[in-house]
Amino acid sequence: MNINPRIEYAFQDFRVEKSKIPISYQQYKGKSTTYLTYYTYYEEPIEFSDDEAVLECTYGTIDIFCKGNFKKVLKEVKKILKNNGFTVTDVGPEDFEEETGFYHVPVNFYLEGLDLD
Repeated sequence: MNINPRIEYAFQDFRVEKSKIPISYQQYKGKSTTYLTYYTYYEEPIEFSDDEAVLECTYGTIDIFCKGNFKKVLKEVKKILKNNGFTVTDVGPEDFEEETGFYHVPVNFYLEGLDLD
């Protein structure tokens, strides 16, 4: 199930303290000092009827990159995911990337859906 459009829609006007925070699939090439990237990494059928899959689950990660305090961004990312039907499974580890000066925090989630390919 392709959940990328749903992620893009949920975060299309993502703001924290009036600052717009961009989101990109896998790689961000802009100049913002706070941004999000995302990707999906696993799909599986989770319910079956008459030996056919009828419900899927897709897993993904939103990575927060921030040059400052990321805690408010993290709180809002989790809130947006929850409000759009995603389930957050875990967060972290929180990492500081010395070569870039960015804090990096992954937020893992999943979404159940009926959109079987």
